[in-house]
Amino acid sequence: MPKSHKKILPLLIISGIFAFLITSGLGCKGISADQQQLVKPLTLEYWTVADDVDALKTNIEKYKLDGRSYLTVNVRQLRASEFYQRLIEALAEDKGPDIISISNRMVRGYLSKIAPMPASVSDARLLTTKTALGGDETTVQVGTIPLVTPTQLEREYVKVVKEDAVIGDKVYGLPLSLDTLAVYYNKDLLDRAGVPEAPKNWDEFQAAVKKINKYDRVNDKITQSGVAFGAGKNVAAVDDILFVLFRQSGVPFSDNFGRLQFGSGRDRRADANSASFSVLDFYTDFANPTRDTYGWNKNMGNAMDAFVSGKVGFMVGYSYDYPTIKARAPQLNIGVLPLFQLNPDQPVNVANYYLQAVTAKSKHQNEAWGLIDYLAHSKATKDYLDASGRPTALRAYIEEQRADLKVAPFVEQVLMAENWYRGSNYSVAAKAVGDMVDDWLTIPAGIAKEDEARQGVLNNAVAKVGQTL
Repeated sequence: MPKSHKKILPLLIISGIFAFLITSGLGCKGISADQQQLVKPLTLEYWTVADDVDALKTNIEKYKLDGRSYLTVNVRQLRASEFYQRLIEALAEDKGPDIISISNRMVRGYLSKIAPMPASVSDARLLTTKTALGGDETTVQVGTIPLVTPTQLEREYVKVVKEDAVIGDKVYGLPLSLDTLAVYYNKDLLDRAGVPEAPKNWDEFQAAVKKINKYDRVNDKITQSGVAFGAGKNVAAVDDILFVLFRQSGVPFSDNFGRLQFGSGRDRRADANSASFSVLDFYTDFANPTRDTYGWNKNMGNAMDAFVSGKVGFMVGYSYDYPTIKARAPQLNIGVLPLFQLNPDQPVNVANYYLQAVTAKSKHQNEAWGLIDYLAHSKATKDYLDASGRPTALRAYIEEQRADLKVAPFVEQVLMAENWYRGSNYSVAAKAVGDMVDDWLTIPAGIAKEDEARQGVLNNAVAKVGQTL
């Protein structure tokens, strides 16, 4: 063999070995032991009660694809009625989730179980690139992500978010969206009743309801309802509806801690009825057989069931009700209106949404907050909003969503939205308000000491809600 060949052969062998190392990934930039620790497999448990799981999972996958393939996120959807108890049991066994979605009405109730947001989190991304020789080179990119400050939260999110999420100058969660009350209506029922245009205010609303109502006097039965309104137990969000009606009437409903304010001290007028009485009368007149707006009562079943069956003209609800209505009654010809205002110059609505929070017992708080920041405070948030059809909590997206006819009635109201309850047991408080409405309807008109009986109903609700704070 020629000498030249003897020299070339070892070089070819060495080159072949080097090429093998490159293509097999062993010839990439060396990943140190510390870097390997940063990208070792890690699992986050994410519990939610919201029905936006598909949109949530899609954004989580995008987050993982951007260099976080080592991360596994298990999203679990639970019923609202079981969420708290299941969480308590899991935390007691140190098997709880890392991230939880909690109602804005329950932040203070969860305060001992969630961690405040840090100023920043560290972020590790496992990146693979092609080398000049066609192999793969794997590197670990480490950085720091600054998180939302209270000042930034106030500037970038609608007002109510800071009021709910910031406690003691610390942020305890971020919202993916923010819902408000609006009015759903059955266009065909309005047409058949001779209502040419959807109402623009409460007076036009009452007039339309009277035209839609149908009553079988022979069988003493309501056959068609103008609105699912006026009762307590079978009207969803009755507490929120009453809050809005009280606030629109200039009557205090609750303070910043959720203590009801209408039970003490009556604003007496010449007719001896308080402003609080007038608000409750307005609402319950729709379920009061002695009133000309009567078309609903507590025995008629669930408001949503009645609306999707096509037997109700109007229903007050949230944006999350829209997909439910369309899924159950795709043929229903519906429209959505912003909630009517008593004083358009001082509009009022209620905020109903979830904050994404990290549990205090989580062993992966850094990674959990990093994911929340991506989901709730990045360009990915817009992708989530588009996919879920929810109104935004971020001011930056309000203008664009106003052009979307489906979500516009809700997003128009997010800037004015408020939260009436900040106690520790919202479900009990909401039930107390619903019970108050049904109790109000049982008081016979014209009885001796009628005003005292009415005041007693109010005081009872105030006491029950007060016990939850």
